[in-house]
Amino acid sequence: MVLPLLSMLLVAIIFGGITFFNYVELADAVAVGARTLANGRSEGNNACNLANTAITNSNGNLTASLITILPETFVNGSSCSGTLLLGDAATVSATYPCNLPIPFTKINLCPMTGGVTNCPTAYCITATTTVYIE
Repeated sequence: MVLPLLSMLLVAIIFGGITFFNYVELADAVAVGARTLANGRSEGNNACNLANTAITNSNGNLTASLITILPETFVNGSSCSGTLLLGDAATVSATYPCNLPIPFTKINLCPMTGGVTNCPTAYCITATTTVYIE
């Protein structure tokens, strides 16, 4: 009786570690994209494209094609098509699909359900970073 419970606990710990590792990889990629955006004021409208490219290029062990980059938002709520002004706050967000069910149960260890904006699957992890334009 104890061995199946311990086995399930061990599998849950392993799957939880995988989920956390994926979140850290996504958060690092979003932070790189945010830093690129913050320092890209001189690039004008191209700064957002550079930030998106930085996110997909610094994804670590994640599959780049599965990362969904959410539109950056500035202080006035506009998308990343306007001019970047010194001191504007920009929020960079991305999601990554996550499906880590515990075997023989219906428990999924991924933290977010598909209700998250632009989540392409039933469960996603999301990372967000806010920076100020320099």
